[in-house]
Amino acid sequence: MIAKLESIAYLQNALDYCERGGELIASNKCIGNSTEINSQIERNNALNDRCVKNTFHIKIRIAPEDKGKLNTQEWIDISNDYAKMIGFKENPYAVYMHEEGTNKEHIHIVASRIQSNNLAVSDSYTHYQNMDFCRMIENKYKLRQVKRVLEAVKKQEVFVKGDKRIAPLEEKIKSAINQSDSFEDFEFHLKNMGVKTKKGRGIGFIDEKGVYIKGSDIDRKYSLKGIEKQLSYEEQEKRMNKKNRGFKM
Repeated sequence: MIAKLESIAYLQNALDYCERGGELIASNKCIGNSTEINSQIERNNALNDRCVKNTFHIKIRIAPEDKGKLNTQEWIDISNDYAKMIGFKENPYAVYMHEEGTNKEHIHIVASRIQSNNLAVSDSYTHYQNMDFCRMIENKYKLRQVKRVLEAVKKQEVFVKGDKRIAPLEEKIKSAINQSDSFEDFEFHLKNMGVKTKKGRGIGFIDEKGVYIKGSDIDRKYSLKGIEKQLSYEEQEKRMNKKNRGFKM
């Protein structure tokens, strides 16, 4: 099972898309067609006029080989459990079934992030929450368990201070920085050394064995900001001048 969550600012378009592609199977504190549900959720969203991305759009999909294993009520139960886990179970939300009966069967949930206290439900660390939720549902309904790199990271199976894998990875990162004058160059050189980069709010690296390590866990200078600073023209100029001081004609 795969679950994805995004905070969005286009409520009506999301509802229209979900309605066109499938069937409304459940709702909470809202009812009707996409236009009517939009009006009801918008009224709730208006409780907080500072939150721009005030809506959640969630997609939960089963693996192709799990076709036919879940009935509509079970999907509804799954959507309610998800709302409870993330924290929007008291907010208005609508659940739509898409591709029912096929190996692409999935649901969409469109929900208000705004709670009755005017605060928005947090959208931080949802990758880990989605991972935990999917594992729980896979066990509960005997679905295929998806192997996840993040799960190993969360269990701290892949990073330990003093890990022997750190030194060679650090050397590759250092080498890539020395060969690069842009982030694209940096990614290119690392890729050719067998290392993948994962860039978001921060940066992490996946080595040849699939082990994920945050850049800042290796050294603070290998955080995203640290790497971008080292790739700047000024820092490259400093490194060049430092090398040139030891060179004599």
